[in-house]
Amino acid sequence: PDPDARALLSAGRPWVVEGPGLWVPLAARGEGLALAQLSDAPQGFPPEALEATATLAAMGAAALLSARRFRALQRLALRDPDSSAYNLAYFTDVATKEVDKARRYGRGFSLLSFALDGLPHLRARAGAEQARAAVRATTRALGRVLRESDVLAKVAEQEFLLLLPETDAFGAQVFLRRALAAAREAPELRAVEGAVPLQLTGGAATFPRDGEDLDFLTEACRARLEQRRASLHRRLVLDAVGFWEAVELLLGSPDGPRLPAEEGADPSRRGRIAEGLFDEVQAEIGRTLLREPSVRSLVYLGGAEAGDGLPLVRTLERASQDFAPRVYLLARRAEVTPRPGLTPLVLGGDERLVRHQFVLWLHGSAAYALLQRRGRGATWAFHSSDAALVDGLVSKLQTAYDLQPY
Repeated sequence: PDPDARALLSAGRPWVVEGPGLWVPLAARGEGLALAQLSDAPQGFPPEALEATATLAAMGAAALLSARRFRALQRLALRDPDSSAYNLAYFTDVATKEVDKARRYGRGFSLLSFALDGLPHLRARAGAEQARAAVRATTRALGRVLRESDVLAKVAEQEFLLLLPETDAFGAQVFLRRALAAAREAPELRAVEGAVPLQLTGGAATFPRDGEDLDFLTEACRARLEQRRASLHRRLVLDAVGFWEAVELLLGSPDGPRLPAEEGADPSRRGRIAEGLFDEVQAEIGRTLLREPSVRSLVYLGGAEAGDGLPLVRTLERASQDFAPRVYLLARRAEVTPRPGLTPLVLGGDERLVRHQFVLWLHGSAAYALLQRRGRGATWAFHSSDAALVDGLVSKLQTAYDLQPY
């Protein structure tokens, strides 16, 4: 605005502008709150109309300021004072509305459950203030990867729930990986971990695939959290291990130690397998992808050579141009006819692909891995539906070959 208009705006006085009509600033206690425009007055805006408008504007500004302050106080009352996350009552209200909206309009959303393992031990050893500091550090770490529309709530001493609107199962897994990585890398959480090791664990569920009721979805994501706790990835402490080191550790040898087993964990097995199993797994994955072509999915297939004769590649001949899954072929040599969703990656100098083959598949909240090593007259393999383990292997593979994270 010009200097005269700026002075009127600061003073909260209306002024007439040719064309638009009357501009009415709303200001209270020196704070500019809004600017209204009045137009199309039959008799114009005489001086008495300006005075009346100024009086009404002052009353409206006071009401608007009071409403803003009430809303701010209301937000404070809806948040946990220690963590700044929302409380369970507010979260339940928002999530219930999200369920209703998803049912009405056929949309999806995801629910995540997080637990800060080790918090009770930290409280017992270092005191309540250190425990509160760990919770604050966790919510800050999660806040760095949240969108404006996401809603994080603290529902128990060491448990959080997170609502991700408009997020499918694959997107929930992507977010879960980012959230857990943010917590691992948070310097303020690392500082607290000096007293007692802490680890953030999470699980995800998606509407309507995992349930159409908030209680069912909550149970589903908590069950997946427990599966991650029991994961082979966690029990073998694979976080700091590279991809091929993890492959060799999981494959082991016929005379080596057995894999650790834990009740509640997704099944993992290793041993000698039939020669054709690798091809059968590829074909079944391809059939599943074609049955659900709009569902985002990620497949990594590795071996010495990649060509049109691979069962998975043959299956994708029938894929349409809007095929949502992504399939990557990692091989020393690759000659593949272009197909929707298919990307060959040539790794010519890697001799490990001569003796090893692998398939890693992430499909919403489900996952599968098959690793195999060719020996003298036999094939030794490891396979698992442990989602946390498969996701960890995918992450290690992406890091090992500088592939773009999903």
